[in-house]
Amino acid sequence: MADHSTDGDDGNLQPIRSALILRKSTRWQWEKEQTGLTDAELKKHLQLNGTNVAELLENEEKQMQAVQQIANEISTAGISARVVTRQQLIQYLPDTDLVISAGGDGTFLAAASGISDQTPIIGINTDPIGSEGHLCVGGKNPPRNLIERLVSGNLKWVQRSRIRVTVSEKNNPAKKLTSLALNEVFIGEDEAAKVSTYNISIDDSQTVKQKSSGLIVSTGTGSTSWYLGMNRIDENATTSVLEALQSLGINVPITQNLVEKVMTTVNERIPFEPDHSSFAFSIREPIFNDTYKRTATSGFAQKICLESRFSNGFLVLDGSTKIPFPRGSVATFEMNSNDALKTVIV
Repeated sequence: MADHSTDGDDGNLQPIRSALILRKSTRWQWEKEQTGLTDAELKKHLQLNGTNVAELLENEEKQMQAVQQIANEISTAGISARVVTRQQLIQYLPDTDLVISAGGDGTFLAAASGISDQTPIIGINTDPIGSEGHLCVGGKNPPRNLIERLVSGNLKWVQRSRIRVTVSEKNNPAKKLTSLALNEVFIGEDEAAKVSTYNISIDDSQTVKQKSSGLIVSTGTGSTSWYLGMNRIDENATTSVLEALQSLGINVPITQNLVEKVMTTVNERIPFEPDHSSFAFSIREPIFNDTYKRTATSGFAQKICLESRFSNGFLVLDGSTKIPFPRGSVATFEMNSNDALKTVIV
């Protein structure tokens, strides 16, 4: 069999002999898994519910064709290929040299969540209409010669830092659940209207009590999405700041052009590099008073420890994985270079 390679972090060549292709979970596939019905039975069931079955089957066919094309190109290159579902990924992962996510950003995140070692991953956007493909090679327009470039080694490999999330019970520290987040983790009450109460320590600083609407810890990869949306300033906020400067006697001509320039400059500084060695944190709507002292509400950290005082708390990893965070539990968020995800850019 041909020996294709990727550049390893230590400069050595790592052979690629086999690849797993994680296909997107389409609505049709999801319905089949949920109902256990045959194709004919499911078609009849969905038609009775008023679902546009023709559209679902068309999307399913497009996805299958895209996946088959990737598998054919991989096989032609002398690399063995296996198409898997999300449930099968972990089963076959130990015996593969490369993971290819065939779908959009959601599929890429699903694939990444199953990788806990240095197995490289490539995202190919097979659903450019339904997904921006920020995490996929080329976004909405993957290079036509992507597999050829993979085989020839003409790709730039990068490391995307991930947050290691460890949740343990206060009375049973040995019982731990560990996960990795590529984008971000949200911590808060299950009911959004409820105030989140917790004890927090940032980079081993003194633990303090805090109340807020929850908090987010974000990697550089995730800093262009939810984290950016939380921290960006809009036109009204920018104008208010400039007006405040005027009231202090600072001569600032408030024009639309200046407002837009200031707003753009500030917002462009919020995202940071995917391989950044720290994660960012941002506390939503903190409450400060005599009981809950003022603390940092945003910044960078290597480690955060959080003790739950929630009524019904949860951690949400990458917008999909939901982990219960009951009162007394402790969550630790850390950044370690060994947890980075190896992927490519063009």
